[in-house]
Amino acid sequence: MRENGRALVHARRLSAGVLAACALAGVTAGTATLAGVTAGTTTLAGAATPDPTVLYQEALASIRSGSVHYASTATQSGSTLLVSGDAGPASGTQTVRMGGGTISILVIGGITYVKGNPTGLEKLVGFSASEAGPIAGQWIDFPTDASAFASVVAGVRSADVAKELELEGTLTLGRPRTIDGMAVDAVEGTQSLGHKTARVVLYVRAQGRHVPVEEDSVDAKGRATPTEHVVYSAWGEVVRPEAPQATVTLGPVSST
Repeated sequence: MRENGRALVHARRLSAGVLAACALAGVTAGTATLAGVTAGTTTLAGAATPDPTVLYQEALASIRSGSVHYASTATQSGSTLLVSGDAGPASGTQTVRMGGGTISILVIGGITYVKGNPTGLEKLVGFSASEAGPIAGQWIDFPTDASAFASVVAGVRSADVAKELELEGTLTLGRPRTIDGMAVDAVEGTQSLGHKTARVVLYVRAQGRHVPVEEDSVDAKGRATPTEHVVYSAWGEVVRPEAPQATVTLGPVSST
């Protein structure tokens, strides 16, 4: 049952995010807000060229300490993963779809809840077909820190989303642009997506707090590819998931 669960972590890493950006709410603070981030470099007319490393670090900090909505699409080997959710420091909500499989995830402090159809429970969580059938469509609860289900929890909270957003290699500054009427600066780096290293561009809001706006995989000419696409929005939203009333509690699972 557990081996297939690794596929969800691997697939989420493709999406950033989440998921992708991330895979997908804050019970420690009902009014989770974006923590103040040093302005650092603001790309106003005539201002100094922004530092890509500063932009990147501020973008990561804004996710780790705040709350955000995200939606991601990732495609590899003909399979497309769709992840959307609301992430907070301690809790979050996430919906994951791939092929005919779908699951919903609620992380509320120390308890995690999962519900899905048979295909989703089997392919995205790791249950066997015989296990998935009887519990499909029901909320299943287990300890958030249970290592047996780490692949399910990964990607749902703010720190998880920040981890999926991380860039590797030397960071460089790309061409600024406008996304949905918002001026953004581009930070270019790489990510390990599957068994390949892909070029990735992180678009960060140019003025005010440098929060992430979008993240895309690109080809050698800088054109967006279907490997990864993530959109971030609703910064500082209040995310307060409610626990389902009726759940199926699994037997003892390892929390180490």
